[in-house]
Amino acid sequence: MKLGIVADEIDRDFSRALRIGTRLGLRRYEIRNLKSGRAPMCDRNELLEIEHMVRQEGAEITGLSPGLFKNVSNSAAFAREMQEVYPRALEWATRWGLPGMIVFGFRKPGAVEENGDLISSENPPPEVVDCLRQAAERSLSDGIQLFIEPEPVCWADTWPATLALIHQVGVTSLKINYDPGNVAWKERRDSMESFASLAPFVANVHIKDLKPSAIGSGRPQFVPAGEGLVNYEAHCAALQKIGYHGPVSLEPHMTGGEEAIRRCKDAFLRFWPES
Repeated sequence: MKLGIVADEIDRDFSRALRIGTRLGLRRYEIRNLKSGRAPMCDRNELLEIEHMVRQEGAEITGLSPGLFKNVSNSAAFAREMQEVYPRALEWATRWGLPGMIVFGFRKPGAVEENGDLISSENPPPEVVDCLRQAAERSLSDGIQLFIEPEPVCWADTWPATLALIHQVGVTSLKINYDPGNVAWKERRDSMESFASLAPFVANVHIKDLKPSAIGSGRPQFVPAGEGLVNYEAHCAALQKIGYHGPVSLEPHMTGGEEAIRRCKDAFLRFWPES
């Protein structure tokens, strides 16, 4: 395992993110927000420049998070994203040799970061399942996977909710972006009990941690791995036990300053030292 980072957690200016990241020994980058917008709905020349910089530096692009379905709540909005965002995301994910792209589980009505943990994800509308099935079927035919990331604002917000959607969709291209920090944000606790059920679907990993706080207390305070709610010793041991060798990316949700990123990197490496 070679540790990476979501590039805009350092800076939306990729040249600066790459410069700081490589100084810290981070050579794998997930692409999300850039100077000209969220990839790939941004300036094409910026994406080409990133491609060139990565090649020159001997670094690697390991992920793409185009924000698909994070702000979608109905079939009309879904259709627009599948027509406008998905094809461009597919183009760049294929160009960069990625096995998949990160997606989300549709926005719960009225959910924002400050109250998402108060809104239940039980019984998602059939429309949500139908749309996810359409997307997964299309991705299967396109030869690419979709990694659904749990988020407190989405119908996929906990591990049981995410697994239920995956099983209801029933298409093999729908996998999981494993983010125990986001699930802890929703539940305000660590959640290891579902790992055995999740294991077959884990295809990408994000690392963040957060301080204890009460449900309904708004956006939590994020900290380096091991300094908060998430038992990363247990999560890393479980991932190593199943032989996970895919991307692992820091997503601290802290300041992008070099010292903060160094703290997050060093903290995580205590739990996966051979990286």
